[in-house]
Amino acid sequence: MSIAFRPIRGLKRCVEKGGRGDPRSPEQHHFFVSPLSVCLSRCFAGRGKNTYAYMHALQEQHYVYLNLKDCRVYCLPENYEVKDASLDDIIYNLHPTYTKEDVAQLSTRIIYGKALDGADYIPGCVGLNNLKRTDFCNAMIQSLCTVVPLRNWLLLLDLSHVQNYDPVLQTLGELMRKIFNARNFKGIVSPHEFLQAVGVASKKKFRIGEQADPLQFFCWLMTRVHQSAKHKKLNSNVVNDCFQGEVEVRTTTAEGEATGQPPSVSRVPFLFLTLDLPQAPIFKDSLDRNMIPHIPIFDLLQKFNGEQIQEATPGTLKRYSLWRLPKYLVLHVKRFSKNNFYVEKNPTIVTFPVKHLDLREYVHEDAPADLNPVAKYDLVANICHQGKPHDGQYKVHVLHAPTNEWFEIEDLRVTQVLPQFVALSESYVQVYQRQDVAPDGSIDRCVVEAALQELQKREAKSAAVDDDDDIFAADSENEDEEEGPDAEGPKQEVETKLELGD
Repeated sequence: MSIAFRPIRGLKRCVEKGGRGDPRSPEQHHFFVSPLSVCLSRCFAGRGKNTYAYMHALQEQHYVYLNLKDCRVYCLPENYEVKDASLDDIIYNLHPTYTKEDVAQLSTRIIYGKALDGADYIPGCVGLNNLKRTDFCNAMIQSLCTVVPLRNWLLLLDLSHVQNYDPVLQTLGELMRKIFNARNFKGIVSPHEFLQAVGVASKKKFRIGEQADPLQFFCWLMTRVHQSAKHKKLNSNVVNDCFQGEVEVRTTTAEGEATGQPPSVSRVPFLFLTLDLPQAPIFKDSLDRNMIPHIPIFDLLQKFNGEQIQEATPGTLKRYSLWRLPKYLVLHVKRFSKNNFYVEKNPTIVTFPVKHLDLREYVHEDAPADLNPVAKYDLVANICHQGKPHDGQYKVHVLHAPTNEWFEIEDLRVTQVLPQFVALSESYVQVYQRQDVAPDGSIDRCVVEAALQELQKREAKSAAVDDDDDIFAADSENEDEEEGPDAEGPKQEVETKLELGD
């Protein structure tokens, strides 16, 4: 695909390329621009005399073409290469590039961009085009932009040395680089190429024009990225490093209880945790309005306290507790349920803290302390569903780390909101960041050491309290023994003192 125009100055009018175009061209290599009009709907292949690009140059007087693969510019029909400094902005917007220093500063440096129409935008918090019911994808992509290690890996991803690379991984990296482009000509980005690659790879499970579940899309996409990242020339485990944790499951069966067998114990890896909502009330208030209950997120997390019994299947009981906490915790609030006729939505509002979500009490007591030194999380993304199950729409609240401000993004609409407003939304998928994750995505050792010291102090204090309780219990026994017969009293008192001395 290439850009064609009459004078070189016309390139400055170029905007981000749109969707695929000319069905006549199996290899879409070029798009073109004139100084008076922008042509984005046709694609031409080749530069020879018998190609559509050559014919278009003669018929429309669009002479300059940009190859979208190697970013080289040619003038047709003469077919010579053009080198001019005015092309740099066009080439950069076609393939934005970042250095490690640029990526390391994305979470700390405040950067603002200005579009050609004068509109201001914040790189990393730009709107995405809704290509007909693709809001589920837009919301999840915006959420993944807050996952620092994954974001940095995609921004620095170079597939030029990889043969037969995954188109989904390629287009996802391109989309991420455009979202964080501070030199973009527009303050919006189109995910069209990425969605086309997703539609083909998922066999139309996630496609343009059909609503889907953002959590299912997250699972499919992370599985795809994980498989592609295991390529020998990439050799990355970025998905598991970010999202994978472990939960301990104790399973008891009816037959095992009858025969006195101990429960089976297993540790299962997870990428997200599902929180079950209580049944919504079927009664209405005095004004004939449906009552919307509120429930704290800590009540839902009791599922993982190791004591609450969950009936997985008839005759099988399970208890869950957290064993290893991930860097980024993805929580799924189960709002939708299917019956024999239709899908129902539970409107219960889940109240949650935006800062300092403490999961220490849900970590198994036998888990090593150095495995989970930090158990507090901060919210970085919150996907909400509004409307009816089939006709609703997804939007997302994301935290802009450099300014510490929250933004609500609904496709192209980006507005700043208060944290209190985020905590009152109908959350569906949440992404929490562990507090020991540094702005560059690494682990902050200072935070880890401080957390370990605090944990040791807490354990020492707890042990001291237990010792005091033992002494108090022993003193109580001594008092009871003194009230007994005199013949037994001295002997029991000596035995008690020996036990305390030991």
